[in-house]
Amino acid sequence: MLKPSDLILLYHGEKAKYLLTLPQTGKFSTHKGDIDLTRILGKEYGDAIKSHTGDVFYILKPTLADMAMKVRRTTTIVYPKDAGMMLLRTAVFPGAKVIEVGSGSGALTLILANFVRPEGRVYSYEVRKEFLENAKANVRRFGLEQWVEFVEADVEKQGFLHKEADAIFIDLPEPWGVINWAHQTLKGGHSLVSLSPNVEQIKKTKSVLELEGFTRIRVVELLERELLVRLTGTRPKERMISHTAYLIFAQKINKVNESK
Repeated sequence: MLKPSDLILLYHGEKAKYLLTLPQTGKFSTHKGDIDLTRILGKEYGDAIKSHTGDVFYILKPTLADMAMKVRRTTTIVYPKDAGMMLLRTAVFPGAKVIEVGSGSGALTLILANFVRPEGRVYSYEVRKEFLENAKANVRRFGLEQWVEFVEADVEKQGFLHKEADAIFIDLPEPWGVINWAHQTLKGGHSLVSLSPNVEQIKKTKSVLELEGFTRIRVVELLERELLVRLTGTRPKERMISHTAYLIFAQKINKVNESK
């Protein structure tokens, strides 16, 4: 049964969906009418509720994608279509030690935190204080703060405070500046992922990865196109989530001491 502080998705359709934390009392106003939130308390996920205009909303359990897309943004975010591939091509698991460089708005941070719990930890580095504070607030909103440690630091100049990472995620304008530090911090054979919006960035990043001791370097771009399914016919929608970022995947090679 739903209670105050529970997170819900009020769903009338893709153009009328709202992510809410239930209060003790109050109402929520939409273009489909007002909803008395007190009437939701005691209901269960999957139940329906009507607005004062008679429009039906369903009370759904929010997905990680809902949470990531609904963070308060001060930067661009990592989209769910990219995050899914990043998780599958790295070692992120319950108990993992994961490093993120560039907290941004915290969308990827909360996804990573969900997968490392209950024993793992996400160490999220961000040089800009305003971005860091916003990311903290977003992660706290979704109840995942105990699995995240935020660090205000310029990794390119200072390196990492943490060692033996199972995976490293880099979301910076100039990712090549931290690749040497990443090689020192990442476990042997483990994966690094870098996100960049422009081709010029990935060309330089790939070159530096090769020089610093990474192999199995792959660059991919994911496009998401939804289908419109109707009785009159099925076809792709006119709009789609196209380019968001190029994803660069690489795995660490242990450097050999040639003097031995």
